[in-house]
Amino acid sequence: MKQGRKFITLILSLALMMALLAACSGNGTEEQSSAAPSDRASSDNTPAGAESNPSKEGQSDGKTGKVLVAYFTRVGSTSPSEDEDAVSSASLRVGDTRLIGNTEVIADMVQEAVGGDLLQIETAQPYPEEYDAVVEQARKERDSGYKPPLSTKVENMDSYDVVYLGYPTWGMTIPAPVASFLSEYDFSGKTIVPFCTNAGYGPGQSVSAIKELSPGAIVLDGFDIVGREAATAQGAVSAWLREIGMLEKN
Repeated sequence: MKQGRKFITLILSLALMMALLAACSGNGTEEQSSAAPSDRASSDNTPAGAESNPSKEGQSDGKTGKVLVAYFTRVGSTSPSEDEDAVSSASLRVGDTRLIGNTEVIADMVQEAVGGDLLQIETAQPYPEEYDAVVEQARKERDSGYKPPLSTKVENMDSYDVVYLGYPTWGMTIPAPVASFLSEYDFSGKTIVPFCTNAGYGPGQSVSAIKELSPGAIVLDGFDIVGREAATAQGAVSAWLREIGMLEKN
């Protein structure tokens, strides 16, 4: 009888130990699940006027630090009545609800690939509606070195490590609003990655202009494409980003 009671006691002890182990394992799973949402907390550092990619908010693939994708296009700084993108002569395309400049098309592809915050550079005073008037104003701005005031402000530029900078090539260089953007902030120690659209004559002296206006920054090899080819440029954009080391090579 004593041996029987000992056997029953042993069985009960083993059952109690298994129950305790199961409870501990269950608690550990719950703690991991409750912690997961904090890993997806949104950033507080989105610049004024910027849109963030919710899946990659303010971040790159981890190799390059916090990312800003900034771009200028005639769309947003005027209400064009013609199917042109200022001096670049790159056509616009119609989105679901608005006109979209070719530079913005490429900017969207870049952000999709590397993440980060998306920012459109806009002027405080809009450009004229008429295409020829925009061409003339752009020429005067280039020749005089005038830098138009911007309505776009980035309150936390110091927090960005990499700035992708997009623009149409105007008069073989950067548009004056891009010069304004580069002059308003200190890019020392940052990496600037240029990309541009044009009518077939390439980036001109735009990369040299960027280097001149951002002393102390690292300016990587840029990307340029004919405006009418922007809509189908995803493969070319990805190949360029891999070539300059911003995306993992397959």
